Parts: sequence; C-alpha cells; structure tokens
Amino acid sequence: EETCEILRAAYGQSGQENPGVLHCFTGGQDMAGECVRIGFYIGVGGIFTFKKSEALRKTIEEVPFERLLLETDSPFLAPEPYRGKRNEPAYVRIIAECLAQARECTLAEVGRQTSVNFDRLFRITPSRA
Repeated sequence: EETCEILRAAYGQSGQENPGVLHCFTGGQDMAGECVRIGFYIGVGGIFTFKKSEALRKTIEEVPFERLLLETDSPFLAPEPYRGKRNEPAYVRIIAECLAQARECTLAEVGRQTSVNFDRLFRITPSRA
C-alpha cells in the first residue's frame, strides 16, 4: 500500500503517459491494478515460473496484456528449471512460454504484444513488420 501511495502522489495526477515499469513484480492484484491505472507496466520475470508462484500467476493473468513486459533480472532469479543458478537473457523465452500458458495464447502472441509494449514504453519506432 505504501508503494501505491508513493506512486499515486508522484504520478497519479500528473497525466504522464507510461511513467515506468514495476520491475520484477511480485505484488498482488490490488497493487497491480492500481499501478496499471496510474500508467505503469508490470515486469514479469523468473519468479513467475516458480512452482509456488500460483498467486503471482493469477495476478498477472488479470493484468491487461497491453501492460506486461518480459524481463530476465539477469544474473538473478533464474526461471524454473534453472532456479538457483545464474540467470541468462536467453531464459526470457521460458518466462514467455509460462506467460503464454497462463494466458492461454501462443508464444508468438506473447512475443508480439510484449514487443509492442516495450516500443510504446520506451518510445521506439519499431523496424519490425
């Protein structure tokens, strides 16, 4: 709640579009909803794949797809089955696969949407088709 209060005070009335990302998000549905309402993106990392992260997966399923980003947090928090080992950027595919399964969509859809989200957040004009 304290985090949401700080974000509301800093960005809630600013009208600033896309103020940032909640990196390595592990909060609950209320926090995710409030942060998205303020304009933030939610970062989905290796913790999302952990066997005991059912509550986090349920929370992420409720976040609008247009507000999700994939992240590695390398060299920390490697996804299953590499948990406890050095994380590598290549493992982001595992996170994407887990997200596709949780959202009942294809890996290509996850890749496409999270790429669009990245471009929007960082104001990048995509060169991809």
